[in-house]
Amino acid sequence: MKKSMAFAVFMAATLVVTTAAFSEDSSKSQGDSSQEVVVKGQLKIKIETEKPDIDIKTDANEVASGIISTEESFLSISPEDVKDVKASLPDTMGEKRTEYHADLSGLESPPIFRISPKIPTGSGIDKWNFKVTDSTGGTVYLQKGDGNPPQEIKWDGLDKTGHMLKMGSPYWYVLTYIDKAGNPGSIRRETPKQVDAIKYRRDNKLYIEVSSGMMFDAKRKEKMTDAGKAILLEIQDYIKMSNKYPVNVQVYSEDQGISSDQIRTFQKMFETDLKIPKEFFKMDALIDNSLPKNYRVVFIING
Repeated sequence: MKKSMAFAVFMAATLVVTTAAFSEDSSKSQGDSSQEVVVKGQLKIKIETEKPDIDIKTDANEVASGIISTEESFLSISPEDVKDVKASLPDTMGEKRTEYHADLSGLESPPIFRISPKIPTGSGIDKWNFKVTDSTGGTVYLQKGDGNPPQEIKWDGLDKTGHMLKMGSPYWYVLTYIDKAGNPGSIRRETPKQVDAIKYRRDNKLYIEVSSGMMFDAKRKEKMTDAGKAILLEIQDYIKMSNKYPVNVQVYSEDQGISSDQIRTFQKMFETDLKIPKEFFKMDALIDNSLPKNYRVVFIING
């Protein structure tokens, strides 16, 4: 199919188009598919363009073949097969809620020390001692035995009284031994290990302990640090997903007034971010008089 189009190029600022010009030009083009537009006193240009026919063919059988195949496959199932499928379905569907919790990846977990002692072979080991000490030099954990020590020795962070190690405080270990020939030997940790945040379970509860030095500013003790906010957000995610209340929060500092100010900071953040009333949290402002000091925040979550 061919169509022609006429375009006029205007060379002057003022144009006069007459009706007679259109009428006359129209009579001359009766046998021609082209049309002309005459502009009085101006140059006329006629450009013919050709547009190809577009022939789109669609095979309806090809379009329907997929649908027909699916229907045939379904209809080929015999009534007995349908009965078997129905019989295989349970009468009731049970639902068990899966608990998803934040992984609390910013927190350490026991064991604190894990060593595989490499003791020189020879006459064998007569006695050995594994001791953990704190910054005062005092022994917080002691394990000893006769003969060769175990292939792996671990310390879970609990001291002699069953309390978790102190947050933000350094710890060392030393393994001493005497072989059967009476020769002494030792394996020790030269650099101290310091834990600022830890998670552990006890009595079907999750305990999270964070040092106040990591959680709060050193000068403005009621203001949270960026690291403290990051840990608190992770703890909040865990609290949201566990959905078990009340959550017990214990704040230890050198002064009960400071502990109370820090509790108010937590209450504001919990109510703002978690949208949970403060009554869902049991908070205690406490003083720590131990040596070395253990200023910290303890979160106790049921389950």
